[in-house]
Amino acid sequence: NSPKPLFKVLLSFSICPSLRFIKINSNFCSKKGMAKLSILLCIAIAFMLSFTLREVVAHTGTATFYTPPYVPSACNGYRKDGVMIAAASDAIWDDGAACGRKYKVKCTGATNQSPHPCRGKKYVVVKVVDYCPSGCEGTIDLSQEAFASIADPDAGKIKISFHQYVNLIINLSIQEHDISLADMGRNMAVGLIGIFNFRTSACTGYQNDGVMIAAASDAFWDGGSSCGRNYKVECRGATSQGDPNPCRGQDYMVVKIVDYCPSGCQGTIDLSQEAFAAIANPDAGKIEISFHQYVDHLLMLLSAVALVSNCML
Repeated sequence: NSPKPLFKVLLSFSICPSLRFIKINSNFCSKKGMAKLSILLCIAIAFMLSFTLREVVAHTGTATFYTPPYVPSACNGYRKDGVMIAAASDAIWDDGAACGRKYKVKCTGATNQSPHPCRGKKYVVVKVVDYCPSGCEGTIDLSQEAFASIADPDAGKIKISFHQYVNLIINLSIQEHDISLADMGRNMAVGLIGIFNFRTSACTGYQNDGVMIAAASDAFWDGGSSCGRNYKVECRGATSQGDPNPCRGQDYMVVKIVDYCPSGCQGTIDLSQEAFAAIANPDAGKIEISFHQYVDHLLMLLSAVALVSNCML
């Protein structure tokens, strides 16, 4: 039996929405176009795999954290870089060449301070903006917010694996949204550290989902179907209130939907305090954004393989 029906099933769930988005029609799989496409996809797949395999040779070390204020920094002076940042020890500082590098950091276990420190997200991506001088207690000194997204801050120090991170995302299966508004969080006025830390969420109850999270408004709550979806959110500019130039720090932030922002929600998406602060000045309160559903690059790789196979059979 031909495996072609299997690929058609894969296409129906992953590739077909992409084709509608980029407006590729049925002539896409013509013999003439297929040769060029196969070469391009093979190059793309090899390139993606080369970065995926970097995790196999990840370094090991320890991580500590430091607290605000985060400026001035050794790399950027008084420029604010958000909160998903870190200071490099001599092990990775490289005489300042580490400035601006991004590292993917994963909690792997305890030092002798806490028996089970790992929690929340599987990993965090941080940007090196500062130097942790001689005598630094960790290989990498994370911001308080970055540390808290992967481990219990009470641990103080954790074992980690880490490697330099290269942002390689090929978006084949996305739905782009027009500029809309992001509200900073309903509970900011009462001084909570993040909007989900002290209450249950509509999606996961008391489950701890870290801090890179958000609540969906009626615009895309979709009767609860948005629970668990990841969205890539980029600050585009100011609204008519607050800071006229609010965008700062990271170019974008990926957040997971874990809650519902009910009718009357001030934004299209209601970010946690930490997620908002990673891309914009918290004093702005509300910003203009572009956002789309985020799909992991491994899924993109599988989708590309399915597409080539379908066309070649």
